[in-house]
Amino acid sequence: MAREKILLSGEPNTSKTVSLLSLVNFFPDNKIVIFDPDDGVAKAIEELGLEGTSNLVLEKVGNNWEELIEKYKAYRASLVEGDWLCFDMLGRFWDLVQSYYSSAVFGESPIEHLMQLRKQAKNVSFGGFEGLTDWVLIKRLHNEMIMDDAVLNAPFNVMATTSVNSYLPVETVPKTGVKGIYAAEFGIKPEGEKHNIYRYDTQAVMYRKKTGTYHFRLMRDRGRAIDVKQEFDITGKSFWEVYSEYRGI
Repeated sequence: MAREKILLSGEPNTSKTVSLLSLVNFFPDNKIVIFDPDDGVAKAIEELGLEGTSNLVLEKVGNNWEELIEKYKAYRASLVEGDWLCFDMLGRFWDLVQSYYSSAVFGESPIEHLMQLRKQAKNVSFGGFEGLTDWVLIKRLHNEMIMDDAVLNAPFNVMATTSVNSYLPVETVPKTGVKGIYAAEFGIKPEGEKHNIYRYDTQAVMYRKKTGTYHFRLMRDRGRAIDVKQEFDITGKSFWEVYSEYRGI
């Protein structure tokens, strides 16, 4: 099987985390490592009765970015071709690196930093960070140390999930590229660092209908033809189960 790099987007309760855990049964001879910053995976493991599964490793992500980097390096050195490294809720990782940077540089949290700037009546750039200095370093911390390395350079498969946001009236809605497809088809943008949608070869939006059924549509599948209008029913199944059957993997 060719190396897979998959991103699942969608609102809460659309089967994203369950789809990560479904890898356990599809790849019983491979290790499945899930980084969880939101405490949601542990609950799903309990609900699915997967406690003690030999090939599943759940790594809780706290508020220490340096500790996360060390954990990633350890798995980077031990995981091999065919294994899976998963990131649940990519937006939380993006928040975490901003908090780490703000504490390390300014000695305070991002919101404390913003409030201090307001008190001093200074101009506040987006997020309270300067575009030519702070944001460059924050992105390098996030991208080079974990995300780009995992997706671009590592031997293992990568699967990630992220929540989504709607566009605000004041925002310019993209018309082209992957962003344009997300916007045109669902009116959404995946949370997290903006280049995440360019990292992952296979991207799907997962959703639940009012009838209670679960579905996904492919927004991108690099090197493979897709119909963004095609709907896949995963009720009682998982993304990987349906996708792998569709692709004949």
